[in-house]
Amino acid sequence: MSEIANITLLQLSWDDILFQHVLPYLTLKDCFNLRSTCKLCRELVDSYFAIIKNINISMLKTFNGPAFNVFVQNCKSIRHINLAYCNWFEDKLLKRLFYNNTHLSYVNLSGCLGLTSACLQPLIVFCKDLKSLKLKNCHWVTVDCIEALTFHQNNLEEIDLTSCWDLGDESLIAFIKKFRRLRVLCISNIYSVTDITMFAIAHYSQCLEYLNISGCWRIKDDGVRMVGEYCRNLHSLLVKDCHYITERSLGCLRNRIFIDKSDYSQYYRDLHHPVPIMGLNL
Repeated sequence: MSEIANITLLQLSWDDILFQHVLPYLTLKDCFNLRSTCKLCRELVDSYFAIIKNINISMLKTFNGPAFNVFVQNCKSIRHINLAYCNWFEDKLLKRLFYNNTHLSYVNLSGCLGLTSACLQPLIVFCKDLKSLKLKNCHWVTVDCIEALTFHQNNLEEIDLTSCWDLGDESLIAFIKKFRRLRVLCISNIYSVTDITMFAIAHYSQCLEYLNISGCWRIKDDGVRMVGEYCRNLHSLLVKDCHYITERSLGCLRNRIFIDKSDYSQYYRDLHHPVPIMGLNL
């Protein structure tokens, strides 16, 4: 009994006990604090980082390059990574992480303004399991990036290209033709997008469930009507600030699709045909 009482934390099985039932309940901050206590704890945490599959530092404002370099050196099994709005990132760190984790399926780089398009090269070429890529407000995304993605990848189901201003109809159409299993497509605030892209979506994206075209002010009713008719799995359509999209196309979709733009048609009809008040015909 005394022998059992003298067993320390680090003498427990790392693989069967600590990695499975202890360390997963620690925050990343806790893991780094533990790592700093002694050489053996550092070895423990580094070995744990080698098997973790999810990293989310999007909300950690105190995280920085040297801390992330610990992940780069040790992580080999990541599947999901969320780095949204970490503006301290540099291409070199991210490229090394992609090289070391080729089974990534979910990557969120939204709002990482310190990167360039070069950071995506190893992700695009080597990470063939990629299904979800979020690049919202990544103004550095180029047409060449999307062309490379179209050429090298096969399994994408979700992509967020919100405010990737360099893109337009031509690059998006080629992308849509390739990835016919897209379920989520966000091309909000890409101001050059027109109904031509919408026609391509209607023709090739039969699996689409969520479409965000808010702020794409060149898109009109014809494009929305085509998407609504052919994309029968669509259940969410975001069209705010699309001034040429009206109830002519939205009206017939409202009974089966969530639309973020309110229907003011009845309000305007009531303005032109006011009801009698207190028995008076006004």
